[in-house]
Amino acid sequence: MHSLRPSGLHTFVFGASLILALIDLPAWADEPTGSAESPCGASVVSVPSRPTVTSATDTTRCGVVELEYGLERQWPGGGANRDDLTGGLRFGLTPNLDFHWWSSDFVHLMNGSGNRTGFGDTWVGWRYRFLKQTTRRPSLGAFYAVKAASASAALGGSGQVDQTISFLASKDVHRLHLDLNIIELLAGRPRASGIDHNTGFALATWFPFTSRLSAVFEPYGYTQRNAGAPDFASAMLGFNYRVQPGLYLDSGLDAGVTSAAPRKRVFVGITYAVGNAYGWMRAR
Repeated sequence: MHSLRPSGLHTFVFGASLILALIDLPAWADEPTGSAESPCGASVVSVPSRPTVTSATDTTRCGVVELEYGLERQWPGGGANRDDLTGGLRFGLTPNLDFHWWSSDFVHLMNGSGNRTGFGDTWVGWRYRFLKQTTRRPSLGAFYAVKAASASAALGGSGQVDQTISFLASKDVHRLHLDLNIIELLAGRPRASGIDHNTGFALATWFPFTSRLSAVFEPYGYTQRNAGAPDFASAMLGFNYRVQPGLYLDSGLDAGVTSAAPRKRVFVGITYAVGNAYGWMRAR
């Protein structure tokens, strides 16, 4: 597989977003703007997805633009450490479809080969919720993402296009909220033709302590992708705090469960709803 050039990526992103929005158009075009059933009104609230690996089926509010950034330090083992500032934006195209763009804006890696600093990989993706939850069934959705290779080999970049296809399920059970993901990763091979693939599993359990503070516990892991990427399992304990409806803060600790997993990771992050782009367009 070949790297995706920026111009090709921009065309792909625009075209895919337009097609997906048109597909979902009948589901929301008849809903009254600003009604209790429609999130396409002027209200600007955040729907945070941090700090979990798992993606919920809840999409970014229709028309809302959200910024999401996190700073982490990871200890992979063997005396190495990695600092990563990752973030991007999410945009609610319709009540059931949102667009994601994120990248590692700053990466610092220190191991036996020395210190390296640079830019990481960039991803774009689309999440679609095709079934809402009821008292008896969970909500269901899917998430597709593709990577534009922008990280250098010195920082662990493959130089190839990777893709993920995820099945999403979410359910409220009494006070708990559960998110389950099954993730299929298709990774380009750096020095050979074809692709490698593996499957990831993640389950996030949210528990609200107060109306503002929630804790989340998440075991997750991946099967073996190739000889250089064995299977692993990790567990994360994090906290999410609502400062106001459009602003959330998070932090947490991630620990490896199996020997192939990174030994430890600590992180802090922020999610901020900037505004409603559809409202801006209507105002003009």
